[in-house]
Amino acid sequence: MARYQGLGVDIKVLLEKLKSSMEKQGYKIERVLTGETSFLIEYKKGGMLAAKETLSVKGVPDDFVVSGVREDNQEAWFIIEDAILASAKNPQAFKSHTEQIPAPPTPPQPAAPVMPPQTAPPPPAPKPAQPLPTNCSRCGAPITVTQEDLIFTCRYCGFTMTVASREELKAHSMLENRLLSQQAVDAARKYMDKGIFRVGVSKDAQIIDVKLRYVPFWVCQATTNTFLKGVAGTGVMGEIHQAQEAVSDKRSSGLAKFGKLILAGAKAYAETQQKDKSPRHVSYSFSNTYIWPTLARRTMISEINYYDVPAARKIPFDVGKVPQDAEFLNIELNEEEAKAKIRTEIEAKERLIASGKVDTLETCSVNVTLGEAELVHAPVWFVHYTLKGENYVIAVDGCEGKVLGGGRPLFSIG
Repeated sequence: MARYQGLGVDIKVLLEKLKSSMEKQGYKIERVLTGETSFLIEYKKGGMLAAKETLSVKGVPDDFVVSGVREDNQEAWFIIEDAILASAKNPQAFKSHTEQIPAPPTPPQPAAPVMPPQTAPPPPAPKPAQPLPTNCSRCGAPITVTQEDLIFTCRYCGFTMTVASREELKAHSMLENRLLSQQAVDAARKYMDKGIFRVGVSKDAQIIDVKLRYVPFWVCQATTNTFLKGVAGTGVMGEIHQAQEAVSDKRSSGLAKFGKLILAGAKAYAETQQKDKSPRHVSYSFSNTYIWPTLARRTMISEINYYDVPAARKIPFDVGKVPQDAEFLNIELNEEEAKAKIRTEIEAKERLIASGKVDTLETCSVNVTLGEAELVHAPVWFVHYTLKGENYVIAVDGCEGKVLGGGRPLFSIG
């Protein structure tokens, strides 16, 4: 994480320069979310199996923070800071993330009166950094914790604690796995064949590995109040925005998306039939409530497009319900970091909804209120397969059997 002050950087201008620079350097932009004073970019570099990473910028022109970029990713930092300098009104104030702020010099002190020599007490020793735990605080079982793990769950007794404070995390739930490995493979094969140009793909695919992993998510309830001003009655842009929302909304089913597209098309046609269009300035306010999940890992899992946590199936975390051969992923994102990410994603969602209500969106103010976040471990099957020399992975929800995403060819390879 790095903080930049006094530069006078327009956050929206910075976003455009960053996207352009990253694409020129071979980075693939997967998704961009924007807020009033923030944005988030999901990107990756490399082949199909390359891991996604997330870059977050939040703040105001003279005080903003860049987070989510690995410290060792020097190429990404160079691109980011080059874009910051190119966007700065006051580049003289720029300080790289690698620069250390020197401590202010100690002012000279007046000479003390001569006193008889005395033995001064030794200065207090610096407090040593707390070592990583090697045993569970509850059952004493040996555990392995890395520097990246912020919260750890013992595989022997299920005790979940924050690594820094050793305190127990109370709000911890899970979903039970309800699939056998063969059922996960069957769901993956159906997904391979989905689409008229992929019929028969699964016949040629060779399954090479099937692995169950318990993936952590932070889940937070949020309420929003959004106020917008814009211009209506000029054309069909509002309907186009609705169609865009329908296609891009990963929370909606295929039938729901199709229904939104039909409705948007009907409204657009009706709009074109109007002889006299009278532009008018309008203002709206609306509210929404969300149960919003976000992956509790710093590195994105590209095979999981979106996971809608089924609240009705949640149970208190019970290590006895986790299969012994399942891989258990720990948490790399703390609650506050997760809330910041959730807030940015919800703001972007609300702005998209607002843009669909008018032809031209002039201003949009989003107020997001977040509740307490809950940690949920969800079972996900990762089905690895090869096809004509190419490797693919498909993720299947172990609780409800839904395919969450993954790789497949564009068309059946004869």
